[in-house]
Amino acid sequence: MMSPDKLLPMRQARRGFTLLEVMLVLAIVAMIGAIAVPRMEAIYERYKLRGMANELRLIWDTARLDAMRTGQSQVFQCLPESGSYSVAPLVLQSDTANAGTGATVMLSGGAVAETQSNGFLTAVDAPSPSAKKLEEGITFVSCLVVGSQRAYAVAQDAQASGNNDVNSQTAGQAVIFYPDGSTSTAEVRIQNEHGDMRAVQLRGLTGHSRVVEVANAVSDSDEREAGRNGTR
Repeated sequence: MMSPDKLLPMRQARRGFTLLEVMLVLAIVAMIGAIAVPRMEAIYERYKLRGMANELRLIWDTARLDAMRTGQSQVFQCLPESGSYSVAPLVLQSDTANAGTGATVMLSGGAVAETQSNGFLTAVDAPSPSAKKLEEGITFVSCLVVGSQRAYAVAQDAQASGNNDVNSQTAGQAVIFYPDGSTSTAEVRIQNEHGDMRAVQLRGLTGHSRVVEVANAVSDSDEREAGRNGTR
């Protein structure tokens, strides 16, 4: 049996934490959280922005395929400084002869019809571009479209039909997807609330789209300033 003198050091070794030690640990945890949480949020926002850019690219690819499938041009439009955009078929008077199944065409009398697989036409209402939204906190910065004679001619035809938002004045902001697989040459930029930016680019000749990262001068300067402060 151990003597009381030998048990005394063991009792002392089992003492609990003091209030000061607990408060110190909590302060350290709070400090780490204050640093880590904003960084985790920024990483999540960048991930969400990249996902939205890839989704826009998919929307463009789908519009191009729809134009090739139906034989009817499709148009993408967006509103800078907002998250609003739309994709809709262009109802042109010249589409009646060449449109494929599922296309919306304008007849000589001004009526709008949809082509069927059996060759018949079904009367429908003129398509109205339904506004869609980017994810919360993401907005369009710009929509740059290279002008072309073909786009201007299509815009004039669209204006004459009276069933489109595209006209000769707005053709410079409309991304058009043609039935032959070619498109407008365009670049749309989007950004999140932290200023991170992505661009979705479209090559007109091939219709190939891609997502690229755009350098953010504001974020870069903030990181450099934070680095200088950390070395002081």
